[in-house]
Amino acid sequence: MGILARITPARFSNGEASLLGPQRLEIDDEVRRWRPALLSFFIKRVHDKAEAEDLTQETFARLFGGEAKQSGLHAGYIFQIAANLLRDRARHGKVRTDQADIVRQLYGQSVDFLDPERIAVAKSVMMQLIRSLGDLPVRTRSIFVLSRIEKIEKKVIAESFGISPSAVEKHVARAAAHLMACARGATK
Repeated sequence: MGILARITPARFSNGEASLLGPQRLEIDDEVRRWRPALLSFFIKRVHDKAEAEDLTQETFARLFGGEAKQSGLHAGYIFQIAANLLRDRARHGKVRTDQADIVRQLYGQSVDFLDPERIAVAKSVMMQLIRSLGDLPVRTRSIFVLSRIEKIEKKVIAESFGISPSAVEKHVARAAAHLMACARGATK
């Protein structure tokens, strides 16, 4: 679809509706002449072909939208419009970033907001963990919970169970290996 199909006379702000004949050919010539250079200009700056296409189109819309009778366009004028579009884009992006920063400050420092899907997945993982802990022998489970969850020192746990600290480490390692095996099995 050509530029003229997108810039229709009905879109002109001054209500001018006669863009036929030599004016139309002149605009087509200008579009063919400047489109590759503008597209290259935008691609080098935004690194996104679709965005560059949009900005190129917007440049032509601004160029021919107000004064369709304009002739003898020069590079300085066209690229000034293009540079202004890039500034507008940057300002718009900054506003979005600023708003996101404000939301983060209101709801916590860089905290990911939980959506229902993430909550459901987390509950499922916790249920699997609880089932896996239930599969362990009582003594191993108790030692693991005291060591890893309650953060009680191995020496204290060893004294209360009447075992050596190295035996506590072995129980914790056995429980951790079992939980990891269950977790790997759940993801497959």
